[in-house]
Amino acid sequence: MARTPKVVEDRREQIIDAAMRVFSQKGFTKATNKDIAREAGITPGLIYYYFESKEALLRAVLESKSPVQILASLPPDLLSWPVEKALHSLMLRVLAILEGEDFVGLVRVMLPEIIYNSETLPVVASFIQRVFTFLMGYLQTKMEAGELRHSDALLAAQTLVGAVASFVLRRQLLRDPLALQYTHEQIASGVVEMVLEGLKPR
Repeated sequence: MARTPKVVEDRREQIIDAAMRVFSQKGFTKATNKDIAREAGITPGLIYYYFESKEALLRAVLESKSPVQILASLPPDLLSWPVEKALHSLMLRVLAILEGEDFVGLVRVMLPEIIYNSETLPVVASFIQRVFTFLMGYLQTKMEAGELRHSDALLAAQTLVGAVASFVLRRQLLRDPLALQYTHEQIASGVVEMVLEGLKPR
């Protein structure tokens, strides 16, 4: 059967989904292309038609299954929304992905690898950097427009990301009841309100 664009995209997604499940169960280092192919119901060689290496497949998983995917699907008019509304919407989308069952499984297994494995660290770090770059640029734009006071935009972006990441780690890895008592709505509202309070024009 000819590989039409639809067939190629469907097969690519099938492999990415299978890789997500296998990485979640075995971690990146122990997972093999044979494991991923078995999970996807294809031959191992077919993976190389779509991905040049296991690292390229990890990048594809992060691109389509992590919060980075949000950057490609933001409403075109997001930058014109009031800051509080835009950040609140963004935080809710991020929390929905970060606390999804598949992503939580991936983080649980891969966190030690991200910390100790030199293969995965640069791949993951580049995705985190993209999130910071986007948020920093957005906040800088709002500061220049006078909607936020001039401050260190990178530090503000890291504060936002750090607050959300802290909640997710405490909720999903530690099962901390103090963090579990809040809904996504409460977390998004609280984090955005507290960070913006310090950035409001004086």
